[in-house]
Amino acid sequence: MREEITVSQYIIHFLESKGITWIPGVPGGTILPLYESLAESKIEHVLARHEQGAGFIAQGRARSTGEVSAVFVSSGPGVANLITAVADAQRDSVPLLIFSGQVPLGLMGTDAFQELPTAEIVSSLVKKVYLIEKPNQIIETLEEAYGLCGQGKMGPVWIDLPKDIQTQTITLPNEKIGIGSLPKSDNSELFPEEDDLSFERINSFLQEFKSLLEESRFPLLYVGGGAKREYLRLRELISRFQIPVVTTLMGLGIFEKEDPMNLGMMGMHGTVTANEALGVCDLLIAIGVRFDDRATGNIQKFCNDAKIIHIDIDAREIGKNKPVTLSLQRDLSEVIPFLLEEDFCIQNEKALQLIETWKQIPEEHPMKSILLDLVSVMPLGEHFVLTDVGQHQMWVAQYFPFLNPMSWITSGGQGTMGFGLPTAIGVALSHKDAHVFCFSGDGSIMMNLQELSTLKEQNLNVKIILINNEHLGLVKQQQDLFYGSLYSGSKFHFHPDFSLLCQSFGIGYFEWDWKLGVSDLEKVLQTKGPAMIEVRVPSSWGVYPFVPGGKSNQEYILEKIVT
Repeated sequence: MREEITVSQYIIHFLESKGITWIPGVPGGTILPLYESLAESKIEHVLARHEQGAGFIAQGRARSTGEVSAVFVSSGPGVANLITAVADAQRDSVPLLIFSGQVPLGLMGTDAFQELPTAEIVSSLVKKVYLIEKPNQIIETLEEAYGLCGQGKMGPVWIDLPKDIQTQTITLPNEKIGIGSLPKSDNSELFPEEDDLSFERINSFLQEFKSLLEESRFPLLYVGGGAKREYLRLRELISRFQIPVVTTLMGLGIFEKEDPMNLGMMGMHGTVTANEALGVCDLLIAIGVRFDDRATGNIQKFCNDAKIIHIDIDAREIGKNKPVTLSLQRDLSEVIPFLLEEDFCIQNEKALQLIETWKQIPEEHPMKSILLDLVSVMPLGEHFVLTDVGQHQMWVAQYFPFLNPMSWITSGGQGTMGFGLPTAIGVALSHKDAHVFCFSGDGSIMMNLQELSTLKEQNLNVKIILINNEHLGLVKQQQDLFYGSLYSGSKFHFHPDFSLLCQSFGIGYFEWDWKLGVSDLEKVLQTKGPAMIEVRVPSSWGVYPFVPGGKSNQEYILEKIVT
């Protein structure tokens, strides 16, 4: 028996077969056929208040679970509004599968109502974009697109759906359409099997790796977000062989904060110890990183006296920004078991002594005690910590004791203000019993404030910790340091009353005076449901250490308080 099914029905059945139980989006005329099929399915729709919010809600699921997440938007402004969230996903390797409506095929290219050349606009922001021009094209496209999202270096993939194509039928040779019964496409060319030389290549790499490591007197691991999934074995590696490690912003949580081998975050707002170690190491072992400027500082001055080993899943990242001595393009899961089987003879005693002297340089900041006070009364159980972008993001990165890398979620490559609230919604939807903490600033929170409505509608256990200094803090800090304290565009001369704002959304509000202790704060954090906790801090507080743009990581500024 052969059964006919519309393209839109096929898409929904496919998503069901992949275990997707909810999808965020904002409907519009050109995607209504897909929404009609969605309404007939078991998949819940999460109605965002803005397409950018929808994209970040989908990111919340993808970032916290590692699974491909879908999002629906309409054509024209729906596409344009989503682009920021997609660019953010692309830079941080987040697996999003985007479905956008498009005007009917016959109207494309006529400047029809709400038409944009979607494929042309988004092609540089995604791993691949598909324009569906024939109904049967959807069968092969979906499997290929889903695989592209989640395999290799993960990232967003976009499917553009003309309205008339969504309603056309395809014929399937299945008696029943359901989970596991959809036809599969042949992706053998796209995802080739490992070649027979894989073991030989890894073995050859290991021999050279061992030689370089044992010749070194100051080896240093440089670990980023691409290594998250192997965090337990990486912890074992540095503990067993006593190799010190620095991490990027995206690599925080891979190593326990109190591990003596963990020198902390490197780069623009990295620790003194991490940045000093980068200046004198003679062997840098880079894992799951891309040598971006916020981590390396001036790339021309970065680790020039060190030999560099680079392990990464993406061949395009190896040697892109910095020449390397030895490299291996492989998933870390294929390599690290071999490293743990080795018996390295490492002679870095003097390096470890030098590290201890750097650790004595004081880096105290009043925000550290505020964050640790908050941590002391956080409820037990599974939790996730998210941030928007700004000073609050860097303070959390510097001082928060993350349990593991999956519990730490932030916008790294794009640094997108407005990221935190909608992404926290996606995390909470994916982990209904978890405690979700979203740190935001008084600037960032306004960027996607409308999603407070979505948060209330879903009644999720998200606590927003709003750090309010009445400025765009990082902008002001640079104006203090480099622009004669001329605060052009960085001070908010009007502020909403956040207590009344929360009241209008039906969300709990608490103003925490951090000077008066944490007893009342503990009650708020223990209460289920959404709430905002406002913390007022002086605008004179900066984020230090700070490496100015164009400087090496060793040319950091320790502190400047502006009254």
